Amino acid sequence: MKKLGIIALTFFVGFALKAQEKSEVDSYKIAFYSKDATGVFKEMSGTVESNISDIAANIKVADEDPTELELSFNLKINVGSINTGNGVQNKHAKSSEWFHAEKYPTIDFVSSRVYKSEKGIFADGSLTLHGVTKKVSIPISMKVSEEKTIYKAEFSVNRMDFKLGPDSKVSRNIKIIAGIAVKK
Repeated sequence: MKKLGIIALTFFVGFALKAQEKSEVDSYKIAFYSKDATGVFKEMSGTVESNISDIAANIKVADEDPTELELSFNLKINVGSINTGNGVQNKHAKSSEWFHAEKYPTIDFVSSRVYKSEKGIFADGSLTLHGVTKKVSIPISMKVSEEKTIYKAEFSVNRMDFKLGPDSKVSRNIKIIAGIAVKK
């Protein structure tokens, strides 16, 4: 009986130490830049699931082999919240010629894997934009404090990969800078 109790306690402690915390996004900033248009999305929601103690320990370890992190993202950006600083341009961006906000109301990112390698931390997953889903690998950085964890990403997308906008002289590559914070 004592042996069974020790096994149960070991299992429980192991499970508790590996428990995932699911946190709602607390604050965020999503900005985009190209030579033709810049702006922000003012509404985003989603969750980040993590085991912060495991992540903090794994980030500090110098390792040549990729290390899986117990971290996942499920994020949604409200396309209708686009703000370029110009009301006419906002309306045009939401129209069927560009984002078609009525038909495709969100931009979604769902991670399938987050890992650390000698090149940094990356979140692999599916990015859905304008009804098109593509596999992407997004470099991220993390800042962990006692109150919250901040995740930051900088990457570019080719809008034509997502059939976004007309095939014209307008910039094809759009730089995205995103920062999200979750409270502990």
